[in-house]
Amino acid sequence: MSVGTDKLASPGALRMALALAVFLHHTTMFNLGMSAVLIFFVLSGYWVAAMWANTYSKTSLSYATFLVSRVWRIVPVFALCSAIAWTLLFWRGATPEDAGGIIRQLFSNVMILGYNSLPFQANIPGWSLDMEMQFYLIAPIFVFLVARNLYVLVACVGLSILSKGLGGAATVAPFLLFFGLGVAAASHKMLPSRALAYRSLYAALALLLACALIFAANLALGGTQGALLAFGPKTNLLIALLMTPWAIYTTQQKTGALDRMVGDMSYIVYLLHWTVIGALHTGEGGYIERLILCSEALALILVASYAIWALFDRPIGKLRSAWVANRRVDRAPIFAAAVA
Repeated sequence: MSVGTDKLASPGALRMALALAVFLHHTTMFNLGMSAVLIFFVLSGYWVAAMWANTYSKTSLSYATFLVSRVWRIVPVFALCSAIAWTLLFWRGATPEDAGGIIRQLFSNVMILGYNSLPFQANIPGWSLDMEMQFYLIAPIFVFLVARNLYVLVACVGLSILSKGLGGAATVAPFLLFFGLGVAAASHKMLPSRALAYRSLYAALALLLACALIFAANLALGGTQGALLAFGPKTNLLIALLMTPWAIYTTQQKTGALDRMVGDMSYIVYLLHWTVIGALHTGEGGYIERLILCSEALALILVASYAIWALFDRPIGKLRSAWVANRRVDRAPIFAAAVA
């Protein structure tokens, strides 16, 4: 499938929508956060497989280059958001007495690995980045296996089911299927048509509408538990699966500088929002007060995310890209390029 120009299928806009869905999850009773994270994992699997084939496999010391580049990509912003989260916790006097040890906290709040297992997490959304980092450690061999045999995805289903009983609930194991769907799409060119992508989107939206109606009906009848069940784990899983073809479809669309900026900012929004809504106490007061606080929080998050992207993330990203490009073994020598 060739690269398309479907402006409605903007990849950056989708990623921002997913980040905002997590914001909605943490500020309302619309519990859509897990479905958004699972779709993020699908996209990550796709791009990691594509980048491994097109870039990292063609560099010197491929695996080391891949790991350094991925750490370079996600750790600086993660560490900065962790520092902001802890600073505001100290300011509010909300630091825990037992956080599991300063060395352990320091390591996981910077290098991400083990964050999901911390007894106290200053920035709750950080758990998914731990899964992402664990995936990077096995990504090259995982991409190789999925590229060789699609039945590896069946094994991923079994691993997801068994992982909790085997003590692997805090590892990437329960989520390998979603990373694998993205990897399979990239390595086997399983790219959805425009018609399938839009059917996928419409089906997911229809399910969301049905859940919203159930949610509203339960609330009207005073049943908050039933309202919460409308967006339970099974619903989140189904939404993620329904949205997967649309998510993959967006990866095939041409994108401009603005869309790329929005996509990059989505990562910052995702990591920053928990700290901001905690600092502004968006869960307190009546509906109108909460709506105002959430609006203020969202505006602050977007402004701060842009500033972090422009002044911190973007310059670091340029250095990383240049470093990776210089490690390509198939690039023309500098002097030859200059002569040409």
